[in-house]
Amino acid sequence: MSTSERLVEFGARTADCVELSQVDDPRVLRYVDLVRHGGMPMVDTIVEEQSQPLLYVIDATRLSGPRKSIEKIAELRRKLAMRGDPAWLGILSPGRLDIYSTDLRPTPDLEPTIFCVEQPESISVLPRLAQGEDLATPSRILLRDVLFGLMTDAGQELKDLGLTTDESIALTGRALFFRYLMGRKIIDERHLPHISLNARSLEACFSSAESLAETNAWLDRIFNGDILKLPTRNYPEYFRDLIQRLGNRTVRPLEAILGLDLPIGPGASQIPLNWGDLDFDHVPVGLLSETYEELMYRFDAEARRNTSVYYTPSHIAEYMVAEALYGHSKGSHARVLDPACGAGVFLVAAFRQLAEKRFAETGSRPDRRVLREILNNQLVGFDINTHARTLAALALYLTALELDPAPTPVEALTFEKLEGRVLIDVADPEADTLTIRPMAGSLGKHVPEIYRGAFDLVVGNPPWTSLTPAYKEVDHIFTERCREIALRRGLVDIAQKYRNPDRVPDLPFVWGAMDWAKPGGRIALALAGRWLFKMSPAGFAARKAIFNSLAVTGILNGASLRQSRVWPNVDQPFCLLFADNRLAEIDDQFILVSPDEDPELNAKGRMRIDANDAEPVSLSLAAEQPDLIKTLYRGSTLDVSIIRRIREYTKITIGEYWSSECGLYSSQGYQVASRSNDDAFLKDLPNIGAHYSRHPFVVKTLELPSYQPSGLHRPRQPEIYRAPLVLVREGNRADRSRGRALISDTDLAYSESYYGFSAAGHEQGEFLTQYLLVLIHSQVFEYFTLMASGKFGLEREALQVRDVEEFPFVPPENLSHAVRASIESAASNLTIDQPNWEELDKAVLMLYGLGKRDAEVIRDTLSTRSPFPISKKIALTPASAEQGKLFCTRVENELANVLGTNDKKVSVKFLPNKTKLPWKFISISLGEESLATLPSDWIEQADNLAVSRLTIIDEQKASITIGLLDRYRYWTQTQARLLASDIIWQHGALLEERSKR
Repeated sequence: MSTSERLVEFGARTADCVELSQVDDPRVLRYVDLVRHGGMPMVDTIVEEQSQPLLYVIDATRLSGPRKSIEKIAELRRKLAMRGDPAWLGILSPGRLDIYSTDLRPTPDLEPTIFCVEQPESISVLPRLAQGEDLATPSRILLRDVLFGLMTDAGQELKDLGLTTDESIALTGRALFFRYLMGRKIIDERHLPHISLNARSLEACFSSAESLAETNAWLDRIFNGDILKLPTRNYPEYFRDLIQRLGNRTVRPLEAILGLDLPIGPGASQIPLNWGDLDFDHVPVGLLSETYEELMYRFDAEARRNTSVYYTPSHIAEYMVAEALYGHSKGSHARVLDPACGAGVFLVAAFRQLAEKRFAETGSRPDRRVLREILNNQLVGFDINTHARTLAALALYLTALELDPAPTPVEALTFEKLEGRVLIDVADPEADTLTIRPMAGSLGKHVPEIYRGAFDLVVGNPPWTSLTPAYKEVDHIFTERCREIALRRGLVDIAQKYRNPDRVPDLPFVWGAMDWAKPGGRIALALAGRWLFKMSPAGFAARKAIFNSLAVTGILNGASLRQSRVWPNVDQPFCLLFADNRLAEIDDQFILVSPDEDPELNAKGRMRIDANDAEPVSLSLAAEQPDLIKTLYRGSTLDVSIIRRIREYTKITIGEYWSSECGLYSSQGYQVASRSNDDAFLKDLPNIGAHYSRHPFVVKTLELPSYQPSGLHRPRQPEIYRAPLVLVREGNRADRSRGRALISDTDLAYSESYYGFSAAGHEQGEFLTQYLLVLIHSQVFEYFTLMASGKFGLEREALQVRDVEEFPFVPPENLSHAVRASIESAASNLTIDQPNWEELDKAVLMLYGLGKRDAEVIRDTLSTRSPFPISKKIALTPASAEQGKLFCTRVENELANVLGTNDKKVSVKFLPNKTKLPWKFISISLGEESLATLPSDWIEQADNLAVSRLTIIDEQKASITIGLLDRYRYWTQTQARLLASDIIWQHGALLEERSKR
C-alpha cells in the first residue's frame, strides 16, 4: 500500500495527498524545499486541505534507533515549522499514526498523540485537524511573528543609530536577501572570492566597510540593480563613512541577519528565537514579502496613513490567484497584473501557480528558460513606492531561483532587469514631491495606454482606507477615471452620475481593473468589506454601479473574520471580489460565501470556505435591494423573504413618519465638545447621563440632577427634549431586559448617547411613545436591524439613529383595536419592569403579518447570528441530544409533506457514532429501512474535510446520509427546514425513483 492509501484509514482523502516521490505531480512544486538537494525527500507525503499543507507524513522506517528517532523527529518538527504553515507532523507506522505539532523550538522528548487503526476514532484524525482541532499541543511561536519581530528589531537598531528609514530598510533587506541565497544554497563558500575578498566567510560579508562595499556591489551586478537602493552607488566611500561615523554598531544587526547573532541589546524584542535559529532553506518567499511590506509601512506611519496600504497574507493571495486562474482559457500562459503590487505577494503567488499550471499542461517540470519566460513576459506590477517595487523584485528573483530545477551556479543565473519592464513606477513623473498627485498612482492619466486591455487577470489588494480631506483632488481624479471607464463600456447614465463614495481608494481600482483586463478576462481584488453593506444613497449607488457594469462571479465576505489571524492587524471587514470582465447580464449570478467565525480554525490563520454555505445571488437583485447581501450574510433565503415582507407591509418608516407628522421631533442629544453655543433653554431640566441604570425602561426624573448651562457644541433644537419622549440607547444591549430604550413623561435634557423621539405636539403622543418603546424592545426590531443595518452586526454592536429611522412603521391609525390593545399592554408591563416578552413579541409579529414559522426563523437567527458574545457561544456549542432529536423530526416532517406517500414513508434517524468525527450523521430514507452505520466510502464523497455538511448518496438504495458539523448553528429548526428543502430540490427525484424499485 502507498502512504496515501494507508492514510485513508485515518480519514485522509487520496485526492488531498501529495506524494513527494511522484515527480510528475505538479503539486510537488509547492514543496521544492523538501526535495531540493537530492536524495530522499524530507517527508514522504503531504495531506493538503484546500491546497494548503495540513499534515506532513513520514514513514517510521526512515527513523531508526530510539535516540536517533527522537532527534530526527525534533529536527523535522523544527524545519517544517520554518515553512510557516499551521500544519502538523505525522509518523506513520503499520496500523498507527503519531501526531506531533510542528514547532520552531520543539520540546525535547515530546510524547505524540497516538492513533491506531483498531480504535474507532482513528478515522477522525484528518477531519479533526482540517476542522482546526489541536490533536497535539501546538506551538505558541509563529514564524511570521518571529520574522517580523527580528526584522523590526534590526531595522529599529539601525534607525536608532541615526540611519534614515530608507537606509534601514535597504540595508536589512539586502542582508536578508543575501541570507536567503545562503540558506537556499544558491551561494556557498566557493563563491566567496567572487563576492568579497575581504570577508572571511559568507556570514561575514556584512561585517566590515570593505566587505559591505564588495558584497553590495556584487548584489547590484548579479541582480541588475533591482535591489533596495542605498543613498549612493559609491559603496566604498558610503560604508567607510558610515562605520567611521557610527562605529561597528552599524554592522551588528546585519551580521545577526546572516546568522552571526550577538546578545540582544537593551530594548530589543524578547522573542525567544534569533536569526541564527532560522533555517532559510525553508522560510517561504511569500512570507518575506508579506512581513517586509508590513515592516516598511510600520517604519513609515505617514506613508501608511497617506496610501492606506496593508500587507496581504500570502495564503489569501495564493487562494485568490488559484480561484481566478481556475479553468482560465489561457491556462499557464495568462498575463497577470497587480495594480498595487507592494512587495509582490500576489506576483509571487501568480508566478508559482503559472509554473505549476505549465507543469500540469506539459507533463514536465518547467526549466529555467520557461520560468524566465513567465517572469519576464507574463507578470506586471504597478506601484508608486520604490522600496516596495525593489522588494517585489527580490521576491520574484528568489521565487525564480527556488523553482529552478538547477539554480547554480549563481553567475549563470543572469536575470533581465525587472524595474521598468515587470515592475512599473506609476507615480506621476510631472508631480512635485510636495504635491499629492502621485497618490493617483495606477489610476492617473500618466499610466501608458499599452496596459489597457492587456491582461488576462488583474489581481491584488489596492489601498482601502478612505482618503483624508486633504486628498480631495485625488478623489476627484478617481471619480473622473471611473466615469471615463463607464463611458468606454457604453454605460452613459453611470458615466454621468457616478461619484466615488466616502473618498475610498479601493473601488476606483475595481473600475481600473475593468480597463486593464482584456474583454472576458478575470478580476480578483481584495477590498474593504464596507462597500458590500453601505446603505447610504451614495454608497449603495456605487455598489449598484459596479454590479451593473461588471459580471461579478463570486464574493467572499470576510466580515466575521476581522480581528482574527486570517488577516492579522486588520480590524475592519474585508471581502474578496471575483469577476469576469464583461457587462453584467440580466440573468447573471454570483456566489456569496461568508465564512463564519470559527475560533479554532481562525487561530491558525485559516477560514472555512464552505460550498454548503454558498448562496447564489442575482446580480440584478443585488443591484436593486440595498440590504440583500447583509441579510444573506447574517441569515438565509428564508430571512430574505421575511425582510421583504416586512418592508412590503408598510410603505413608511419611523423616520419618515416622525418627519411628516406635525408635533413630532427626533434627534441625537446634545454634544458638549467646544461649549461655544447657548444652552440656556435646558436650564433646570432633569439631565440623564449615558450610564443611567435606575430603571431599564423608564426615566425616573426625580432621581436625576438638574442641567446647569455651561455652553454646548451642539445644543440641538429645544423641541427634541419635550415629553412624552423615547430615548434609544446608542449601545444596543444583548440582553433586552436591561433596556434598549427609555420612556419619559417629563421634559429632560439628554446627551448624544441617546437618540430622542419626542411626540410632545402630537394628538396621540402618549401612545406613540409607548408604541415606539415596544417596537424597539421586540425581536422583530432587533432582527430587522441585524439584517438591514450598514453597521450593526458588522463592525459594532451599537445602533445608529439611521437604524431606528429606517425601521418600517405602521401608522397608529392603521392598527386594529386588538393590536393596539396588545401594544398598550406590553408597554404597561415594561414601565413596571415586568416585561412579558412572549406577549410583546407576539404583538409585533401580528402587527407585521408574520406567522409562527417566521417567528421561528427570527428566533433562530437572533440566537445564532447576532454579533453579541452570547450568540456566538450558542452558535459554537455542540447540539444536545434533544436538539438533535427535534432536528430529525423536523426534517422528517418537512420531507414527508413532499415525498411521503401512504406506502412510502420518510424515515430520518441518527446514526450511532463513536468515531469522534466533527460531524453528527443522520440517515434519510424513503420507503426503505434506514442505514445502521456510516457508509464506508464517505471520505471519498466529501468535497473536502473542512466542510460543514457531508452528503453521502447510497448507490443502490433510496437513502442519503447527511453529516452536519456538531455546532448548534447547523442544528436549529430553521436549518432543518433549509436542509429538507435542499434534499427535495437536489435529490428528491432520485429518492422517489429508487423507492419504486
